[in-house]
Parts: sequence; C-alpha cells; structure tokens
Amino acid sequence: MNNIDDPNSLANRVKAIPGGEMLLYCYSCGTCTSKCMIQTKQDEDFNPRRLIRQAVFGLEEEAYNDTTTWLCSACDLCYPACPQKIHISGVINAVKQLAVESGIKTSLKTAVVDTSTCVACGLCVAVCPYEAIKLVDTKLAFRGMLPVATVDPAKCMGCGLCGAVCRSTSIGLPEEYTDASVMHELWSWLDAEEAQ
Repeated sequence: MNNIDDPNSLANRVKAIPGGEMLLYCYSCGTCTSKCMIQTKQDEDFNPRRLIRQAVFGLEEEAYNDTTTWLCSACDLCYPACPQKIHISGVINAVKQLAVESGIKTSLKTAVVDTSTCVACGLCVAVCPYEAIKLVDTKLAFRGMLPVATVDPAKCMGCGLCGAVCRSTSIGLPEEYTDASVMHELWSWLDAEEAQ
C-alpha cells in the first residue's frame, strides 16, 4: 500500500523535482487532455490524468512505462486552459526523469548519430526544440578525440528536425532513409538488372 507521508513514495519523489511540485493540485477535470495535440492527433492513449493517479498511488512501474510519460513535448498548450494553472508538463517530465534514473528506456524512435560522418557543425543542436542534442568530445576509432553530436534519448521526441537540417546526413530517425540504405537499394536494383 502506498503511503503518501513516506518521503520515498513516488508522489514525494515527483514533488521533489522542479516542475513536479504541482502533482497533488490536479482536479482531474480533463481540460489538459482536451487541448493536447498529442492525444487528439498522435496517440489516443495519452492521458495525463491517468499518469497523475499512477504517481499519487505509487504505481511506479505503470507510471514509468505509460506512453504519457514519454510523449509529452512540454508545448504547454494545456496550461492556459487549466483552472488550477498547473504546468502538467512539469509533472510529466518529473515522472520521466525518475523513469530515466530507474533505467527505463523510451518507446519512441529517437534520433541516432553516425559518428563516422558527423562534422560537428551544430545545426542539429541549434534546431532541436527539446535541447536533446549536444556536441560532445568523443574518442573515435582512427580519428582520435573529436566533437560529435550526441542525442539524449530521454529528451528526444523523434520529430526529425535534426535530420532535416543535417548537411552531412549524419543524424536522423532510424526509420528514415539513410545514404547507405539508398545506395544499397540502388545496387540491388542494378544487380537485379544484370541477373536478367
């Protein structure tokens, strides 16, 4: 049984993180979900009210694996409509932070970097609205210590902006075409032509 007075309860750990202190202020009126672009356009299962209940009642595993934990982009479209003036994104991101600290990985297809072609120009860093990309000095085989783009999967929302601006096509979402996959398809087409 979850004890809300226990300092180690999920609710108190969420409240201890900046942004999570509003956890117990929600009236569960549903206004946030009515304004949410994620729920209406991307995922019907997105439900901040359910996530708040999970956090309050100490349902740690359910909260950490809930799609709501990983899909909130903190756009705050819901905030002006909230009668309690709760930044629900702060609460959701507090739960996300605890999930990451517990070793839970996001279910989103986040951006990946090809370190062998990254030129560390910083365009991806500049356009990322979630501050999920940084240039980090990394030891690379045959190239030594060089700065390369590094993606924080806990912050990346898989929007694809980084791949759209990358001039060396070194960063992008896993399901997008890569230079290597395009070349493979071209060669396989040529091989098929020769076989006829």
